[in-house]
Amino acid sequence: MIQQIKRSHKGLLSLTYEYTTLFACMLVMFQAYLIAPLSPSLARDFASPLPALGIPVFAIAFSIAATATAYLKIHVPVRGYLLLSLGSMALGCYLLSISETAFFFLITRALVGFGTGALLPMTILHNVCHTKKPKSLERIVPVVFALAMGMTFSPSIGGWLNGVFGWRMLYLCLSILCTLFLILCLLKKVEKFIPPGILIENSGDVKSFERNAGFIYSFSFLTGLFHSGVFVWISHYFTVQYRLNESEIATELFIFGFPGFALSFLFHHLQMDKKMITFLYATMGLTILGLLLLWGDLSLGLAECLLAVISIGFGCSQPLFMGLVKLPQGRQTLLSPAAHGTGFLFGGYGIGPLVMFALLSINLSTGLLFLISTVAALAYISIRIWKKNGIPANSVFINGK
Repeated sequence: MIQQIKRSHKGLLSLTYEYTTLFACMLVMFQAYLIAPLSPSLARDFASPLPALGIPVFAIAFSIAATATAYLKIHVPVRGYLLLSLGSMALGCYLLSISETAFFFLITRALVGFGTGALLPMTILHNVCHTKKPKSLERIVPVVFALAMGMTFSPSIGGWLNGVFGWRMLYLCLSILCTLFLILCLLKKVEKFIPPGILIENSGDVKSFERNAGFIYSFSFLTGLFHSGVFVWISHYFTVQYRLNESEIATELFIFGFPGFALSFLFHHLQMDKKMITFLYATMGLTILGLLLLWGDLSLGLAECLLAVISIGFGCSQPLFMGLVKLPQGRQTLLSPAAHGTGFLFGGYGIGPLVMFALLSINLSTGLLFLISTVAALAYISIRIWKKNGIPANSVFINGK
């Protein structure tokens, strides 16, 4: 019995060690979007509307730091970046929990973004290299799911628990959780973390890959733009149209986020990812139709059904944020496209709310037209990537593997 308990304990530790970087990536998105529905509470507590910029400030800082990893030739093991990121989140979340001014809140958010920015490209590199499979880009999929999980559930959890514990207590709990993961990382054996700088082999026409890279990065940017912008639009729409409070807005964000996430997971489990291109326009059309129907004077129940339709259409059309899964290749290290792809994705996350805030100051319809235009642009770019200039998502081979 004791031996079984010891083996179970070792197995649990081994599993936790293996997925530490994935947990950390999930925490990055979780702490980033926790405040998505909480602008009224933050504005009231700080007597300022500036905390509404909390997500853009974090995401833009993260984007800059992530992109910088492609140019800063600092030979630091992945473990070093992981420790820095977990430490930044642990300290940053604690400072956020005791913030007394909007300026301090935003500065802290920016510093957390800079501190965690290198984590995602380094996690992608670690997961790709930490495998015996030659077609190792398949290992990026869990990273994308970790990000999606954090982004899907954190706005809802933040809105639901804010009314019970308050956002300060939520950030304090996150600080404790990040500290525990930091300790776990310190206990992890150093040699299991792969250092950066792994080269990829050229496989085909480099110029063709370079042309395709522009579409892939555009796809990543527009994906971030839509996801972050639509959160702001949904919060504003249901507040204005139905006078919902923050906890109720959190439910609407869950109705939007969960169906698409669950569908993407199901498609990947059934190995249907690459078949999605065959009905891309149908699903993008479903998304646009759902957005258009929200223009009408609808009952709350019908509006919520349309949110689920939009989520399913968008989730079905681009499972796993394929712009990150399908990294461009060429005469460079794998770190470079991972860093640039991450930079563009989070650049979209940061700019999306800023654009939506500006458009909503005009009216709801202007923001809705922006979302529809973004989906249409994604449909066009997706076809260019996956049909005309596409390369298999698992076609990168790591030297020496």
